[in-house]
Amino acid sequence: MRLAELSEKVNIRHPVDPNSVTIYKDPFYPEAYIIGLPLDSEPSYVWLRLFEQEVWSSLDFWDRKVVIVGKELKLVTTRERVGDKLGWLEELVAATNRRVEEHNKNVKAMKEVTEQKSVDEEDIRKELSRWLLRRVSG
Repeated sequence: MRLAELSEKVNIRHPVDPNSVTIYKDPFYPEAYIIGLPLDSEPSYVWLRLFEQEVWSSLDFWDRKVVIVGKELKLVTTRERVGDKLGWLEELVAATNRRVEEHNKNVKAMKEVTEQKSVDEEDIRKELSRWLLRRVSG
């Protein structure tokens, strides 16, 4: 994936107040609940793409239903699996943030290469101009 912009890390906002978290029945799965966990910031496009890749690479993807809406992470789970899913979710966010660090390093390196290339090209153009001026002036 080639995304040229830098991204910020995003985390589940702690401490999570269990009384303020939204919890409601999933309309599609009678045994499931949707739990809305607050994020500390709204994820960028880059963060969302990296998060999506982490979800897709998860071993139990089909059992791992999660979506991000604005500054809220929505987790679908059954009552019996809440603890397991919350642990998985924390690791998923941490893995995404590690990918963000790597992504940002790569973007910065690409920008440095591009900037150096521009400086080199400008130096070459100046040298060409001097050469042409010497040829014209004799």
